[in-house]
Amino acid sequence: MIVRNTPRTIGAIGAMSAGLLLTGAVMVALSGCGRDAANGAPERATPVTVTLSTIEPVERIERVVGRLETNAAPAVAAETAGRVVRILVDTGEPVEAGQLLAELDAEDQRLAQQAANADVRRLQALYQTQQLNTRRLQDLAERQSVSQDQLDQAMAQSASLRAQLDAAQSNAEQAALELARTRITAPVSGQVQVRHISTGDYVAAGRTVFELVGADALQAIIPLPEQRIDALALGQAVRLRVPSRPTEVVTASITEIRPVIGARSRAIEVVAALDNPGGWRVGGSVNAEVILASYEAVVVPQLSVVRRPAGTVVYRVEDSQADGQAQRRARQTVVEVGQRGDGWIEIRSGLNADEIVVQDGAPFLSDNALLDVSGGDDA
Repeated sequence: MIVRNTPRTIGAIGAMSAGLLLTGAVMVALSGCGRDAANGAPERATPVTVTLSTIEPVERIERVVGRLETNAAPAVAAETAGRVVRILVDTGEPVEAGQLLAELDAEDQRLAQQAANADVRRLQALYQTQQLNTRRLQDLAERQSVSQDQLDQAMAQSASLRAQLDAAQSNAEQAALELARTRITAPVSGQVQVRHISTGDYVAAGRTVFELVGADALQAIIPLPEQRIDALALGQAVRLRVPSRPTEVVTASITEIRPVIGARSRAIEVVAALDNPGGWRVGGSVNAEVILASYEAVVVPQLSVVRRPAGTVVYRVEDSQADGQAQRRARQTVVEVGQRGDGWIEIRSGLNADEIVVQDGAPFLSDNALLDVSGGDDA
């Protein structure tokens, strides 16, 4: 019976399991596959199942453990001086962009704003009065009742007051901005990493009061062996998982290849940017599968590949005749193996696609062994 399985993506680079191969060699020694020389008993057939070698997608993957960092980790500083009168968040709490974090005593800024607004109102009144006076002088000048010098002086005075009014309005806007800055808000959504202030502290402009860590935009920092550098390129796909959610897979792309090789680790670092799917924590570890190459290749089940003195082999099924009866025999075929996946091995050379090979029972065989294929009419 041909057991057809659809192989999944072939994965990590690794040597074939030594235990499986050793078991195959031992079972060959223990199984009797030839005619009994003492009593001439008929040759025993080894029961097996068979399958077809197939062409499947294969990925060359490097599996490593990296770390998660954030793309946004702003240090929130006071933009004006004042004494802290209220703190609304603490370390570890989530915050939204624009959320109020703390308030400073705003009395000085409020008084400065009131003074600036008063100066604006004073200059507006002077400017309006001067505008009226200038228009009257213009009417008189048209009737030649005043000199041109008087009109020029009035117009100059009006322009001067206009300039003073513009400056006063700018001062008022600056005072309003200083007052607004007494309310310290979050520039991004995330979590409070560190709180540097307490109620009653006096802070100067520019002092860091909170450190935030953004949780939406993440980047995975992935260390790779130095010898993989020639196989890396921007845009290569990376599959990411976190230990707390092993079934949740996020596919990202390499956005940065850092050029410096670690002096101690001899590793290079690549960066993959991603959006937080929810619950992935900054600073945590991440399991990464970097897809170095993708291609199609011949694959067979891992059970079909065994070790023999000749090397790594699979057993092809060949039809033969003996005493007028059809038989099936195992033909030992040396192969070169490549990537391994979930129950599958890539065959780089020695075997073509759509060849019938032994699956279950291969460890018990030797070359030219007689086969008892379950449901033998399938092959």
